[in-house]
Amino acid sequence: MDRLAPVRRNARMYLSRALNRSLAPPDWLSVNLTLQCNLKCVMCTTCYDVPDELGTEEVKGLIDQAALWGIKVFNPLGGELFMRGDLEEILEYACKKDFTITITTNGTLVNRRRAETIARIPPHSLHINVSFDGNEAVHDSIRGEGMYRRALKGFDNIRQADAAAGNVHRKILVNAIVHRRNFRELPAFLDEMERQGFDGVQLLNLFRHGEDAPEDHVGMWIRPEDLGELQTLVDELVRRVERQGRAGFQILNSVEDLRLIPSYYRDDLAPLEAPCWAGWKELYINANGDAIMCDGSLDFLAGRFGSARTDSLRDLWASPQLAERRQVVKTCSTPCIQNCYLRRDSDSAQAIGRTALSILGDMAKERLRGLRPQRGRRVAGGLLRLELSDTAPWPSLWDKATQRRFESLVADSPRPVEACFDDPDLWLEYRDRQYIDFGRGFLGFEVVERVVTDLASTRITFPVVQLSWRGEPLLHPEFGRILRFVLVAIRDEGVFEELRIETDGRLLSEDIASIVAEFPEIPQTWIVHGNGGGRWTDQVEVRVQHLAAVRGKATRIVASWVVDEELDPHAFVETWQGLLVNPHLSVGPMPEAGDGIWFRRTDHDHFQATRDARTRLEELSEVLDVPCLSGDESAPRSCTAVEQTPTVSWDGKVVLCPWDTDLSNKIGQITDDRLSRIWTEDEHVASLRRSARGKGVPSCEKCRDCHFPYSPNA
Repeated sequence: MDRLAPVRRNARMYLSRALNRSLAPPDWLSVNLTLQCNLKCVMCTTCYDVPDELGTEEVKGLIDQAALWGIKVFNPLGGELFMRGDLEEILEYACKKDFTITITTNGTLVNRRRAETIARIPPHSLHINVSFDGNEAVHDSIRGEGMYRRALKGFDNIRQADAAAGNVHRKILVNAIVHRRNFRELPAFLDEMERQGFDGVQLLNLFRHGEDAPEDHVGMWIRPEDLGELQTLVDELVRRVERQGRAGFQILNSVEDLRLIPSYYRDDLAPLEAPCWAGWKELYINANGDAIMCDGSLDFLAGRFGSARTDSLRDLWASPQLAERRQVVKTCSTPCIQNCYLRRDSDSAQAIGRTALSILGDMAKERLRGLRPQRGRRVAGGLLRLELSDTAPWPSLWDKATQRRFESLVADSPRPVEACFDDPDLWLEYRDRQYIDFGRGFLGFEVVERVVTDLASTRITFPVVQLSWRGEPLLHPEFGRILRFVLVAIRDEGVFEELRIETDGRLLSEDIASIVAEFPEIPQTWIVHGNGGGRWTDQVEVRVQHLAAVRGKATRIVASWVVDEELDPHAFVETWQGLLVNPHLSVGPMPEAGDGIWFRRTDHDHFQATRDARTRLEELSEVLDVPCLSGDESAPRSCTAVEQTPTVSWDGKVVLCPWDTDLSNKIGQITDDRLSRIWTEDEHVASLRRSARGKGVPSCEKCRDCHFPYSPNA
């Protein structure tokens, strides 16, 4: 990945504003999907009927344009978004285009059916904000009787649907306006939202159009006589922010933003000191297709400059009408609290230049280090996971949503994907005919190449590289190319010592087996999910038998069964003993050498579920009369993840622990940074290691009650 790309983008943004030209695409595309709402909130002045709202295909067309243009954020707005019956279809489509989306809803229309549809969208791709105006009495006085409980029910429906789908935790926040009816009870209200299970809150200010605001709206405005109590509230909120950690219920506002609240309600807010980037940072499309932006007086409808129904997004962005609107923004002196239109990375040419020189200096140092002989560093016990795919035709050990993502991946194929499991070569034909949209969920070859090159230049060695995590790696459209590249890197560069792959074997073609056979001296471990093959188990066994026949002496095959359902262990053992060479039978940890038959347990966030899984494994060991190593929970916890197991997700995020399937403790982004720097120089990673050495686990939310250090699967 080009590390100078963000600098060039920031420079183009700087020049765009300086010259009033469209030299860079916007950071995000916002679209009002609807301006209708099922509620009549007393302070709302923005919801109304639009006779000719954008249709489903029109919205998808805007999403396509944004994705092709390189826009990074799609921002659906309303109105109440769940008034649209096609909302879930639009969201799912945008997530397939690799957008991460946050929607805001009043929650009252999220019934069980719609929650189940939302649960099909990966939690890391879709976050949700639910609007509340205060405690139950205050909320219902503004939105209507019973609306507080209906909103909580909508929230609960989503949580239950995610749990039923096997999803990881989805981020759901509270949106709350600070106003006269709720500010005195706001701390208690936030405590209640934390008890309900929300992840945090975004505090907003009451929007007002001066003296023309509705009477009820004005009644919510915090009056001069209330400002002393408001300052007390702000001081309490600041204290909470300053002492909140990285984990737990979060107030998302910065301390600086919170301290502006009294000035806002005194009507003495000063104009933004930093440049406003409205018109450069966002392209905003209204529900009828109009392109709109701030007119300099906080009126967006008055800032119309074209229509997405008649012009492309790029043409709108380059239009003379937008240039006129931008000129108004550049000279704007209206007091404003809309810091979402700040873009500090592009404010200063000097700062952009300093950043570029720093990156170029680092690159020069790396080149010099590559020319000098180095002793290097071997990560003892290290296992680097590169997630080729987060999708699988079976529910993963790590992430139960992999199967649903697979169903979405192949939903539009004109021919049944099951044919590929009968003939693995068809998968490449489906790829070439573009039956399958590989737009998301698959790690790019260039990222794999970047990681290997980085480790080779810095002489960092991980003993094991695993080309799988949550999903099925053989689904990757370039799996053969990546497999050969990594095996060559092991042989020629020494960045790894062993290759490990977990697969269900359905797509284990003869071509893949041939690549394996080309490297007989490279240690390889192929772990085959015994309960992943489904009705193709017979075909899988034939393909594994072929792999066993052509492999080199350094390649071993381990048949694995996750003990979370009824099975005939004796039949499983008998089958695989006939396919493998003197396999070692293990209950608990993976066999250390040679072929193996491995019975392993599931691991869970909750201690009771983990205890039940351990009990099932111990019962199985008695049936097979094989010793069970199910994990000793009597010893103090000792997490090794921070020292040994970096994992790179398909979209380049780096986490330390393979159980962090929702990527909540991200330590870096491999597409913008180097793994070697993150692993050896990042101060946050160093602090996590220090806390793990002192407490047994890192100081992270996901690690606080972790039972995984005891797991035999680790």
